[in-house]
Amino acid sequence: MPSGLHPGLTICRVMRQTLKLKLGMKSGSAYQFSSKNSQWQQTMAECGDDVIFQSSLDINKKTHQVQLTRTHITWDVASPGKPSRQADSPSSQPFIGHSQCKHVPLQEVIAVNIERSLNKIFTPKPNKKTKNASTPLKDSPIYIELQPVHAVSFSVHVVKRCPNHKWKKKKVTFFCQEENLCRTWVEKLEEALSNPVLRRPRSLLVFVNPYGGKRRAPRVYEESVGPLFDLAKIKTHVITTTHAGHAKDVLSKYDLQSVDGVVCVGGDGMFTELLNGLINRRMSEVGRTQDVTEQPIAPDLRIGIIPAGSTDAICYSTTGINDPVTSALHIIIGDRIALDVCSIYNGNQFLRYSSSMLAYGYYGDMLKDSENNRWMGPKRYQIAGAKKFLANRSYEGEVSFKLASSSDTNPLDKITCHSGCNICAMSKHSQEEKGSDGWHTVRGKFLAVASFTMSCRCLISPIGPSPYCHLGDGTTDLLLIQQCSRIQFLRHLYRCSTTNGNQFDLPFIKVFRVKEWSFTVPEISDSDSDVQSQSSSSSRASRSSTHSVWNCDGEVITSTSLNIRVHCQLVQLFARGIEETDGTATQCCTSCCNVCDPEDKYTSIGGHT
Repeated sequence: MPSGLHPGLTICRVMRQTLKLKLGMKSGSAYQFSSKNSQWQQTMAECGDDVIFQSSLDINKKTHQVQLTRTHITWDVASPGKPSRQADSPSSQPFIGHSQCKHVPLQEVIAVNIERSLNKIFTPKPNKKTKNASTPLKDSPIYIELQPVHAVSFSVHVVKRCPNHKWKKKKVTFFCQEENLCRTWVEKLEEALSNPVLRRPRSLLVFVNPYGGKRRAPRVYEESVGPLFDLAKIKTHVITTTHAGHAKDVLSKYDLQSVDGVVCVGGDGMFTELLNGLINRRMSEVGRTQDVTEQPIAPDLRIGIIPAGSTDAICYSTTGINDPVTSALHIIIGDRIALDVCSIYNGNQFLRYSSSMLAYGYYGDMLKDSENNRWMGPKRYQIAGAKKFLANRSYEGEVSFKLASSSDTNPLDKITCHSGCNICAMSKHSQEEKGSDGWHTVRGKFLAVASFTMSCRCLISPIGPSPYCHLGDGTTDLLLIQQCSRIQFLRHLYRCSTTNGNQFDLPFIKVFRVKEWSFTVPEISDSDSDVQSQSSSSSRASRSSTHSVWNCDGEVITSTSLNIRVHCQLVQLFARGIEETDGTATQCCTSCCNVCDPEDKYTSIGGHT
């Protein structure tokens, strides 16, 4: 070090010189810091939806009046002509907004965090002339940029609605004049978000299926979902499954009291595995067996699903899209919706639970054939479907079903199930009061027999094979496709792939809304067996031509004769149902606020509860 150069004095001298340069002043001139004089106010309320906290904050260099109530956070531009609230005249009434007012429910606040900034010490980049030259310390000044060490701003991350039912995260940053005000806001917001009424999860058990769909589940979780859970301060225990039934085995022994929900990153089959694992665990805890006479007990935990499968029909039917971020945000904010579940028996032997689709014939053959080509990903269903369509094979069978009462809806009423569905809301309380007109039987040759507990929307069927099926009305839609020609069946498949066709309005199709049903295959007599053996190349080919398999939520069931019962709203899912998007009534408040953001591409930063 050169003589006479004290390191402490040198740094102080450089700091002073840097401040002068940043302020645009010459060395030795007089200068002083100027700050904007402002006052902030706060009020507390004891009950109702009164204001919990309020003050003046800056957003995008504009002063706003910001209020926090027990259900919303609201901010409005503080115009020059608008009287500001003083500390000596508190008010517990929320202010009335106008076109600049933003009104976001706390239920749709993802997280809140303090924006921190630290001092940065850096040196200028060397130019080409001095890049390799060695210069003494006195010729290499140290630059120190002073930035606030204390927190003077905080960010609120909220749900932002986009087209096609997609959700995104939007960040709104509020700037404060004082550090204490900033920390107070964060404390108040975190306290409001921890309200038990919101039922937001704080700890989750996550299963990642690395083999489903296009095998993208690990990447989806690491890049899109995990960071959101960390932002919301949700503790996670992540388990990567290694074999079929792995998640079910874990759930049978795991301490479920330590988590608020179970999440799977995968497809519909992975979700069904969690469903069966949780119900089996609950039944074993109370010492009850699962048979045809027992009513299953609803599990205490909600189930979440992050779409990473081939069809993702459950995500499409409950959120309207198979977007991982959208599903993760539903989990974070604690959404919940009750789903019907079907129990499946072979005689008196319990097989499994189903939550979406159970199909025999065409759909079962398609799944069985596609299992040999899993390496192809979702395209295997298209190839297998084309093969089985050309085969046009029908199967003998007898279908018996118990119709829902006349007071229920029917699968042709064109009433779709949306978020806040009144039919589902009333069904749970009126199940015992509803009757039935007894059992009905249909015999014949069927190209397909299928029941849908939800609409089963997917990418290739935007409205689903049963578009008016409800998520929680205690019924399932039974679809019978009788033997027909390829052209006739193609008409049905085409209408399923469009949004403006009625796939049930065909003479060879019958659809019923039922509470319970069964399917049996008639026994083949010895004479019939001899005839079939003569007309086929082998007895094995004869067997495959007379019997199909069942497609149960993307998994194969080989038993042919089944009994199915529907259990109303047996499980809870981290979702809220498909939100209606026709018109703007669901996007904006008509009286006190407007959530439209003119600076954004999309129209809403938060909905209403």
